[in-house]
Amino acid sequence: MRAKNISRYNYKKTAFQGWRLAITRKGHTFIKYFADAKYGDFRESFKAAVEARNAILYELKNATASPETIFNAAKELLTQQEAEDEA
Repeated sequence: MRAKNISRYNYKKTAFQGWRLAITRKGHTFIKYFADAKYGDFRESFKAAVEARNAILYELKNATASPETIFNAAKELLTQQEAEDEA
């Protein structure tokens, strides 16, 4: 599985397995990890990473806000969605 801005991470020493989403624009970087354990398996965590990436890239393309503002909003939204999923 390959996708721009998304890398696979398999850390045997830390037991983290999942995907890393990283987008940089105008000196600001957005990084989010999508763990296989949280999403069920590597396919579902990859799907979540791709969906998040697509939403962020859409906002970057169509918004007048700065990348920093868009990245901060994305972090807040993903945090809210995670909290709802856990509840």
